[in-house]
Amino acid sequence: MWTDTKNENNAPADYKYRSASVDLTAGNITIEEKACTDLEEFLGGIGRLFKVLTGYDVSDPYDPAAPLVMELGCFSGTNVMTGLRTFFGGYSPLKSTRAGAPSAMWSAGSGKFGSKTAFAGVDEIVFTGRNEKPVTLVIKSEAVGGPPTLELVDAASLLGKTAHDKIMDLQGRYADAHFAVIGPSGENFETNRMAAIALSSENQLKSGDNKPRFCGRGGFGGVMGSKNLIAIVSQAPDDKTRVTEVVKEANKVISKGAGSKNYRDTHKTDGGGGTWRNIAGLHAIGCLPENNFETPGSEDAVALYRGSFEEPYVIKDEPCFKCGIACHKNIYDRPEGETAEGRKAKRGPFRAKFDYEPLDLMAANCGVYDAEQALELVELADLYSYDAISLGATISYAMDWNRRNPNNQILDGMVFGDFEKMVKFIKETAAGRCNLLGQGSMRLALEMGDLSFAMQGKGLEYPAYLPDTNPGYPWALAGGHMSMRTFLLLILDGQKTDMDYWENAVLNGIYYTRDDLIGTCKFAGVPNGNIIDSINDMFGLSITEEEMNTAIRRTYLRGRLLEKKVGYTDEEYDVPARVYERVNENIKMPAFITREFMDELKGRVEKGWDDLTEKEGISLPA
Repeated sequence: MWTDTKNENNAPADYKYRSASVDLTAGNITIEEKACTDLEEFLGGIGRLFKVLTGYDVSDPYDPAAPLVMELGCFSGTNVMTGLRTFFGGYSPLKSTRAGAPSAMWSAGSGKFGSKTAFAGVDEIVFTGRNEKPVTLVIKSEAVGGPPTLELVDAASLLGKTAHDKIMDLQGRYADAHFAVIGPSGENFETNRMAAIALSSENQLKSGDNKPRFCGRGGFGGVMGSKNLIAIVSQAPDDKTRVTEVVKEANKVISKGAGSKNYRDTHKTDGGGGTWRNIAGLHAIGCLPENNFETPGSEDAVALYRGSFEEPYVIKDEPCFKCGIACHKNIYDRPEGETAEGRKAKRGPFRAKFDYEPLDLMAANCGVYDAEQALELVELADLYSYDAISLGATISYAMDWNRRNPNNQILDGMVFGDFEKMVKFIKETAAGRCNLLGQGSMRLALEMGDLSFAMQGKGLEYPAYLPDTNPGYPWALAGGHMSMRTFLLLILDGQKTDMDYWENAVLNGIYYTRDDLIGTCKFAGVPNGNIIDSINDMFGLSITEEEMNTAIRRTYLRGRLLEKKVGYTDEEYDVPARVYERVNENIKMPAFITREFMDELKGRVEKGWDDLTEKEGISLPA
């Protein structure tokens, strides 16, 4: 974004952003400079995305007329630490009503692709149509900030390769560039509703290891594949703008402050060790999803604790571009004779990147506790560019179905812990030969006739937090741990179970999506004060925290209207029936979610949203 005004007292409307429209059917590309009409458009990300989506009625996310939208936030590609986010959104092939109507959502990823796209001077791309041949969109700019050139080139040579191999292939052709690609799952979109878009990282390009980041949730890799768009290249020089004192202070808070503490490794300012810590922490209180979100009360999961990997492997905390948090825990083989620990240890070949969600949902939640098998499963999901959350939760539903229905087995009778069949069916699904698994847990459950133990909401699989502890799941627009901050409250906030508390928690949980407008990472935990100071310092504005919160709230309400528009019924705003059926005594948290509780909470929350929608004057085009 940029402004033509020269004073230091700007308004959001003084700024412009560059939007590209790519008609893949005709091969036409147009670039338009648009003025920001309000703070939502200035902040960017999903603030702009939902506005774009109000102009489309979509019954089939794979229809050529359905849009795939790429957005950046106002901090994407700036000196604000973790300002790396790229957003892909549209109408999801996975998140949908039970009747099959696709719903609006987004997925966010880091890496350096978003920064390179911003350096090239592109803020938004709207893709429509379907090219008759596989193509790559190449974005180039000789100068920081553009003007860019956009061109479609042949991508036939990329077909069939893993996401990582596509990225490394493209690196050999385009210097000083970064990439967004689909894997085999996205190429075979007809039978894969959970395909991710992989974004290249600096570490990946320099090391040659499989270390991309992912826009995983919602299956937008399949939407990209349905358009025969295999890759996007962003090639531009890096922005070397001086870091201001205000932004330096924000970056100090991000890298060393309380908000990112749990995501830093233990050697960094008393860090908590990253998301991997959740395996041990949740297991100890009976809240670790195992065997399809059950908690068996066994000690099996100890084998997946980080401490169990320290001796046989080498674990390195490694960062995204210019990030001081270094939340990623990359695992390497330990060279023979190497006795040093952590950062001091020499490393062997790269094995996998462990975050909590993929590790739990691809391993413990499927009854797999062997370290080598866990490494292979997580790496396999990444290579084929899957959303590991949806993939793991769908596999675990199939395993649970087979456990409950011995006379009606599916997927060769795959049961919990069956590593070999998991590998077989992941590969088969990625190749387009197993629609049963690739359709996701809701559609699989509807086909089998039992939704009660499908761990999903509105068609999108739950992250690795028990629904027994989170009545806020139904109101998350884009995944229960990314778009509604209720997923750990029972555990972290005093085990409160009263109705007033949860009504307030849900209504305020939407402000967790702040980073999905501005383009920073949620792991940064940046206080609002530093965000406001940095925006005003960098862009010459004078916005307030309340104005920013209003933009966040208006964005959520617009997304909610898009969700309601496609016809979700009242019963689809609920948790799985299994939560009501019995109490798992292994869960060391209060059992409080009853049908009566959810009915009252639903009434209160829906009225709250309706009142706010009317107050804010939010509506969709007729």
